[in-house]
Amino acid sequence: MTETIKIEFDIKPQQQERPRIGMKSEYNRSKTYTSRKPFLYDPKKTVEYKKQLAYLANIEKSVNYFEPLSGALALSVTFYILPPKSLSKVKHDMAILGEMLPFKKPDLSNYIKSTEDALNGILWKDDAMLCDINAKKRFSDEEKIVIEVSKINDNQY
Repeated sequence: MTETIKIEFDIKPQQQERPRIGMKSEYNRSKTYTSRKPFLYDPKKTVEYKKQLAYLANIEKSVNYFEPLSGALALSVTFYILPPKSLSKVKHDMAILGEMLPFKKPDLSNYIKSTEDALNGILWKDDAMLCDINAKKRFSDEEKIVIEVSKINDNQY
């Protein structure tokens, strides 16, 4: 029996943006300034997307009563984005039918990364368990993400 989780999220896909660098002031025990240290953080849009997607996944998890999958896993994910407003009606229809593909930025790999991070510990125990990934970026009149994750096998090394 293959364990599979399939969910459609009504959320606008968001790519993993480059981390930002901030500076943190450090103080000693007597509250005297000693130095500044750099730290990395995700931009606000990325953080909000990850929180919202995790929230939606947790709702789905509580409604459908499933545990995070573990072992070797296969992920199939399709990111549906809106076609550019600048397209003519004919080209817009072609895009929706899949005759035109979204080959411009944001990168598909950046969509995958932010989504993996958001769903870590919810749909799968750890994203390191993802052994196969089939990902697509397509145009649609509705922004959404369709995810299917399934167990490949339980064999461990």
